[in-house]
Amino acid sequence: MSLILTATGPATTAGIQDVLEADFARARAALAEARREQAGKDTPRHRATVAECTARVDAVLDMYLAARAARVTP
Repeated sequence: MSLILTATGPATTAGIQDVLEADFARARAALAEARREQAGKDTPRHRATVAECTARVDAVLDMYLAARAARVTP
């Protein structure tokens, strides 16, 4: 799973936050689906998918917090 950001104008912190919020929603949905699949059948592949999705959620949250900190810090 990868994130590709395409800028159509100057990047702003608010714009970045919007992109990250949308990416978080997608990552969260993917994690929920991966967990449903794992609940149906616990396999190494399903565990790996859950781990990948969890890492993606963590990465998006880290980026979101960094963007917020950049907005608050003058």
